[in-house]
Amino acid sequence: MMKFGAIITGDIVDSTKLSTADRNIMLTAIQTIPQLLSPIQNVSIDIFRGDSFQIGIPEVQESLRATLAIRAYLRSFKMESTNTLLDARTALGIGTLDFESNTLSTSDGEAFRLSGRLLDKMDKSRLEIMTPWKEVNEELKLTTSFADNIISSWTQSQSTIILLSLLSNKSHIELAQELCITRQMVDKSLKASKEELMLAYIARFKQLITKYTERL
Repeated sequence: MMKFGAIITGDIVDSTKLSTADRNIMLTAIQTIPQLLSPIQNVSIDIFRGDSFQIGIPEVQESLRATLAIRAYLRSFKMESTNTLLDARTALGIGTLDFESNTLSTSDGEAFRLSGRLLDKMDKSRLEIMTPWKEVNEELKLTTSFADNIISSWTQSQSTIILLSLLSNKSHIELAQELCITRQMVDKSLKASKEELMLAYIARFKQLITKYTERL
């Protein structure tokens, strides 16, 4: 049976405009992504050119949740030199893993190629997904476009709160306790960041991926 995997290829938006201090913050943020995602699963990462990265997600069904968590995590950092939130273009590729090495950069497969080519073609969008299945791609293209628009409007505070929501199954009360804020603030923030829609988007993605991988 063919082995499937998910690869996220990404690069930081407008990284050349960052000051040295902000670039250090950016690099630290990228380097800590595996630790960030550890509540979901263990992932591998390669960082190249200083502002680009590739992440291997073994459990394909959780790859979209991981991608959204990465966007939320980055957007929880404010770059003083540009007065903008840190963000990245993220291309999620799903497919076979034909050759696995000790590092992602020396590995190969359909997932790697789809992810890399997708990022190369991305222009203004910051989230896109490509799979081997035409029907899945057609459905996800529209929903992903809406999701990307929502994510790109998250504030720093909203990003911090929805990040915790994405990484855990904690209730709003538990999130409030962890963040030392009121339940009302959590409710308001997650409503504004469209948490319910994001969770429905993730659930539908998992349904599609499970359905099509089970056919193999």
